[in-house]
Amino acid sequence: EAARKSSCLSNSKQFGTAILMYAQDYDEAIVPWFKIREYAGQPLNERFWFGLLHPYIKSTLVPPDAGRTYTVGGQPQGLHRCPSWSLERYLEGANMPDCYPGVVEGYMPPTQVFAHYGIVYQMATRGGSGTQQDPYYHFPGSLCYPPNLGGLTRYMTEIKRPAETILIGDGITMLDKGPMYVVISIGCESQKIHQDGANFTFLDGHAKNIKRNPERYLQTTVENGQTVYFARYFTFSME
Repeated sequence: EAARKSSCLSNSKQFGTAILMYAQDYDEAIVPWFKIREYAGQPLNERFWFGLLHPYIKSTLVPPDAGRTYTVGGQPQGLHRCPSWSLERYLEGANMPDCYPGVVEGYMPPTQVFAHYGIVYQMATRGGSGTQQDPYYHFPGSLCYPPNLGGLTRYMTEIKRPAETILIGDGITMLDKGPMYVVISIGCESQKIHQDGANFTFLDGHAKNIKRNPERYLQTTVENGQTVYFARYFTFSME
């Protein structure tokens, strides 16, 4: 398992380099998790985050089936594949009491798994209430869609703690059993990928392994004279 974890961490580090190169080319924009279709029949793997990072890393995009935008039964290749990953480990993490027990099974089995990694989505405002039980969180993701359809671009300059803010990590990018829905997840779902933790890529470009549920690493600050809690690795707007 140590060798597989190391191989997966190497993938995560290459994602980190690609994130920074993408930002340099796009006025410090954070790579979006998905972008709007540019033409009819455009393959999904060109629209996902990993396809947008593809020019900066040497990897493989699985070509879609003829007449489809996806590949039935397709599995990740190259950097998009983590040797430790299994659907059983992913579901074990997702079904932990501190995660989302029973939720993701409704999307299974996948029509296609595009990557054994996921990316955070866009949030216009932070969530949570600031308590220890319900800490604040604010994901730094971007979505390349018109604003009226939820589109939002975040920029590197907005990130208060880039070395402690996760963008990509062990998880899943998939098309559900429908196939109707895109499912992308990281966080508490990641916690069993390497048995006792998972690898994550941060917005300063580095990557590291985090033990247990990464969403429960909390930090405090003072707002309006009150001590509030926030998710250390998933809150870009607080310090």
